[in-house]
Amino acid sequence: MSTSFWISLATAVTTGVFAVFVLARYQVRRRWHLLAWGVGLVLYSLSSLAQALLVSDFNGFLFKFWYWAGAVAVAPWLGQGTMFLLARRKKWTWISFWAIIVLCVLSLPLIFGADLNASAYQLDVALSEQFQNIFITTGIARTIRVVLVIVLNTYGTLLLVGGAVYSAFIFWRKRVLMNRMWGSVLIAIGGLLPAMGGFLILLGSPDFKYWGQLFGGLILFAGFLVATKGEPVPQKKAKTA
Repeated sequence: MSTSFWISLATAVTTGVFAVFVLARYQVRRRWHLLAWGVGLVLYSLSSLAQALLVSDFNGFLFKFWYWAGAVAVAPWLGQGTMFLLARRKKWTWISFWAIIVLCVLSLPLIFGADLNASAYQLDVALSEQFQNIFITTGIARTIRVVLVIVLNTYGTLLLVGGAVYSAFIFWRKRVLMNRMWGSVLIAIGGLLPAMGGFLILLGSPDFKYWGQLFGGLILFAGFLVATKGEPVPQKKAKTA
C-alpha cells in the first residue's frame, strides 16, 4: 500500500478515537457544542477512511461520500461546535445550526446524483487534484456545488480557527486557565492545517495534504485534551428504585 493509504488510515483512526472521546463526553454533559464537534469528527474520520480505500481502487459511492463528508460537511460542523460554545446570542446559533443541516442535506442530491467519469481516475494522483475531472456535472449544478463548498468551508474554518484564537487571547489577557489558552492555540493550528491542503500540495507532493489532515486531527485532539485537562466530568445520577 502507498504512503497515502497509511496516512489516511491513521487519520481515520485518530479522528475516530477523538470522536468517541467527544461524544462520550456529550453523553455525560449534554452540551450542544460537544455534539456538533462529535458529528464533525465522525465525518472527518469516515471521509479519511473513504480516502484510504480510494487509494487502491475507484468506487463511485465512496468517492461521492468522501467529497460530501470531507469537502462539504466536516468544517461547518466543527465550526458550529465553536459557535455553540462561544456565541452569546443563542438565536443566531440555532439559525446557523439549522442552516447547516439544510445545506448539508440539499448538497446530497447534488453530489450523490452527479454523474462520474470513472475512467478519469488515476491511482497515482491525489483525489484533491483530480476530483474535478471525475465529476461530470456542469452548469448550474456544478456552480451550486462549488459555492456550497466554499461557503460552508469558509464558515467552518473561520469559526473553528477564529474562535480558538479569540479564546486563547482572552485567557492570555486575563492570565487565567492557561491550559485552555494553550489548548486553544493547538486547536487553532489543528483547524488550519487541513484547510491549507492546496498550499501544502504546492510544497512538492500530494502527500503533504494527507499529512496536513493527519497532523490537523492529532493537534486538534491534543488541543482538546490540554484545554479540558483537570476539568471535572459530572457523573450521571444512578437511577433509584
